[in-house]
Amino acid sequence: MLTSRPSIFAAFILLLVGFATNAANAQDKKAQATIKLLIPELPTKTFLKVDGKDFDVAATKDGDRMFITPQLEPGTTTKYKIEAKIVPNNYTEIFRIRNVVVKAGEELTVDLTKKDGKIKDDVRVRWVPTPESVVRDMCELAKIGKEDIVMDPGCGDAIMIITAVRDYKAMKGKGTDIDQDRVKESQKSVEMAGLKDKITIKEGNALKLTAEDLGDVTVLMLYMGNELNSRLRPLIWEHMKPGSRIVSHRFIMDDWKPDKTIKVTHEDEFEESVEEFTLHVWSVTGKEKMGIYPKIDPETIDE
Repeated sequence: MLTSRPSIFAAFILLLVGFATNAANAQDKKAQATIKLLIPELPTKTFLKVDGKDFDVAATKDGDRMFITPQLEPGTTTKYKIEAKIVPNNYTEIFRIRNVVVKAGEELTVDLTKKDGKIKDDVRVRWVPTPESVVRDMCELAKIGKEDIVMDPGCGDAIMIITAVRDYKAMKGKGTDIDQDRVKESQKSVEMAGLKDKITIKEGNALKLTAEDLGDVTVLMLYMGNELNSRLRPLIWEHMKPGSRIVSHRFIMDDWKPDKTIKVTHEDEFEESVEEFTLHVWSVTGKEKMGIYPKIDPETIDE
């Protein structure tokens, strides 16, 4: 019995070494990482890309979008760029980006249902022209006159600015559009109206307007969608001066209560029908920067 103890002890030591070796080997093995992508619920449509490649819609588990990485080296991290195009309706596209870092064997959840203050969304809307008769109602509601500088940050065909300057004698007009073709179309319309000396059109993103763009504007004319209006609101509060007005065809400004909301009707000469339009107007007081403004429940206004 005495002679067998060293052998038993040696076997025990070998067993411990084996366990340690296996554990070390397990840690040294490559492994995949899993990224769970949370997206807005239906009826919103969401299109995903990972590092520029379309996400495989078949890669789901229990209804969740799951991106499984290739085998990763142990102890190393890898970066991925997640891009989501969110389409809440037939005229709005929201582009949302997340940059994530994962390591071998890790499970990570990326929430694309919410905005991120660090990486701001880009929002684009499909251009739909506003009838000139409705533009006139907007000019009347905003009380546009000869001392006003008018801007349309998504000018399309420039009908809002041209009408304000030509028919309501606004002192100056300016517009931007993210679409180069629309910019060219607007510039041509301004030239044909004989207003090149009073109206300036340039390419630009409404969500990147600066004090240089908005600081002298007294009337902002909008037909851009609720989502884009909501994102534009902080820029309005930051850069536009007290007494300035914002007039919007149809869409609201989140929970900022309009000074006035009206409904107007006009005949559609092509379809031989009468259509109703909703218009809103707000006045900048300067208190909005401090969060002091009349608030509404957005659900109380027809969208």
